[in-house]
Amino acid sequence: MNILGVLPYWVVGPWNIGPLTIHSFGLAVAIGLVIGFSLLARRAERGMGVSGEFAQNFGIWLLVIGWISAHVLDVLFYEPHMVLEDPLILFKVWGSISSYGGLIGGILATFIWHRRNPDKNLLDWANLGAFSLPFCWLWGRIGCAMVHDHPGVRAEGFWLWEQIKAIGPESLPEIWPLAMQFPDGPRHDLGLYEAIWWVFIVAFCLIMDRKPRRRGFYLWTLPLLYAPARFALDFLRVEPNQVGTAGDIRYFGLTPGHYISVALFALGIVLWLRFRHLPAEVWVRYNPAKPAETNDKK
Repeated sequence: MNILGVLPYWVVGPWNIGPLTIHSFGLAVAIGLVIGFSLLARRAERGMGVSGEFAQNFGIWLLVIGWISAHVLDVLFYEPHMVLEDPLILFKVWGSISSYGGLIGGILATFIWHRRNPDKNLLDWANLGAFSLPFCWLWGRIGCAMVHDHPGVRAEGFWLWEQIKAIGPESLPEIWPLAMQFPDGPRHDLGLYEAIWWVFIVAFCLIMDRKPRRRGFYLWTLPLLYAPARFALDFLRVEPNQVGTAGDIRYFGLTPGHYISVALFALGIVLWLRFRHLPAEVWVRYNPAKPAETNDKK
């Protein structure tokens, strides 16, 4: 079989520095959090007239509650049998995590934070959190690509590539060129695929944020950009125990990610209909000597 074009299988890390072990996934997540928190603070100071420290406090709420939710919902969505075997697994937040679980936790954290800060406008702060999210998510998926923790189905006979080959030149490689040569053969690396898509979303956010956008712009834009891609990619996920311990449980033939993607896309449509007629944001730079009056109203 001609596997020309298949990406080589690489493994990044871990690195041992004395008694300390640094894992590539954890390092990538840490880099993403630093970048995300920095951009969150910068945008808050540049456009909302609040201090970066105050904005980062908001980010900490998103991180803590989001991380707990990412673990708890990962267990409940993907390994519910583990709760019966060991209920304490729900409290082992250093274990497996779900990206969608973290997103749900971040949404919950935003409402909790707003209850503690009722003078801050919920829409503007939720939009700030949505703006910083892609930068963290991108690095999380880079970490996934480094450790290959989302192996997909085998790449031979990938229907999309078969259609392209049918209308393309004969020089095209036999197998989808973004497939990876896993130890058991060419497979789709879904962490890598998502990382590539998040690069485009991050670029989109950076370009769009050069000038004020409509209030709530990122709240509805990101779901519409991400949910369809995630829905399509989840069809390439393996079922449990097909590749080691990896795999996604199915409910009526679909993964939890499928259902959440549909809900997320619907939420994006609703938010777009609700906020598309709002005026553009009013950017007010932070001045520590004179606190700015922004549109932070109840």
